[in-house]
Amino acid sequence: MKSRLLITENEKSQIKSLYNITETSFMTDIYNQLMSSFTGDTKSNNGGGVKSKEGDKNEYDSTGMSSTSTGKVDISKGNFDGEQQKNISSLIDAMDKIGISNPNTQIGILSVISKESGFKPKGEVSYAGTSNSRIRSIFGSRVAKLSDSQLNDLKSNPKNFFNLVYAKTVGNQGGEDGWNFRGRGYNQLTGRSNYKKYSSIIGEDLVGNPELLNNPEVASKVAIAFLTKGQSPSSFPNFSDKVEAAKYFANINAGGHGGQSEAIAASNKFDVKSDIA
Repeated sequence: MKSRLLITENEKSQIKSLYNITETSFMTDIYNQLMSSFTGDTKSNNGGGVKSKEGDKNEYDSTGMSSTSTGKVDISKGNFDGEQQKNISSLIDAMDKIGISNPNTQIGILSVISKESGFKPKGEVSYAGTSNSRIRSIFGSRVAKLSDSQLNDLKSNPKNFFNLVYAKTVGNQGGEDGWNFRGRGYNQLTGRSNYKKYSSIIGEDLVGNPELLNNPEVASKVAIAFLTKGQSPSSFPNFSDKVEAAKYFANINAGGHGGQSEAIAASNKFDVKSDIA
């Protein structure tokens, strides 16, 4: 069985200083130093114990480690419940599958999703308990002609409310479109055109079955596609800092119109662990 250690960059710096280890020899030397302290093994680091496996050049036994390791996202300090942990794992798996492996990039995307939905995909909620003044500030001209009495009646019926305020939003054609294509998923995707667009991107029929967007695996694919705008993972900056990544993806999410502070705050729920295997 392989041995695995997870350490932060700060811990890595402290260990290098403690053992007087250089950056170039860190991956092998520190592993052997630590394994010796765990097992009492005093073998020399020379020789390494690296297994050269055909077709698997980065597999090492318990006395060596991969120099290509990029680290992983640690969620232990986020106080996430079981459902959130499962959904975060689904999001990370979805990112890994399309080549988004930089853990800081992953944290940037997770930070935006965290502030948007708390990692629980859901449909847009009723506005029945929202003040009329707040509804007017959100929906503007769409409700401007309604008296307070009319607006009270409207907001008491969610289907009628969404059919009115989203009647012609993002490709909606009136009728039941407002209700059918109201905000859903991790990032509250709204409108027939968006449902159609992301159906083609992820290969699911969101137009014919809008509730699929509240399935965590489907919601993961849509949210990641939305936040990456279809770009290749190689086109993103090589983030070495989770805060910069959170800012970057918050700008994409909001079109450059705010949301950075909330994403930065959410990034504090995550850390990067060096993955030594």
